[in-house]
Amino acid sequence: MTQFLTEMTPEDVQKVLGRALLEPGFRKQLLADPKGTLAILGYKASAEALAFFAKLGDQAFGNAADDLAAHIASNPLPDVWY
Repeated sequence: MTQFLTEMTPEDVQKVLGRALLEPGFRKQLLADPKGTLAILGYKASAEALAFFAKLGDQAFGNAADDLAAHIASNPLPDVWY
């Protein structure tokens, strides 16, 4: 059976980040394998989105989430994300 993946929207990115904040096991899985984790959820992420999720592992996740919230407040997510 072929799984159909949908492009991520800004709302999808927010949902994934919210879940990662609340569920340490999911956060660990997402940081270890962003592409695979997103595919399991049914998402097809752009290279830019995958790079963003991969980068979260390079810094404290809370700081990354705060940075993202500030960025989204002043700039919408780029069209290449979806």
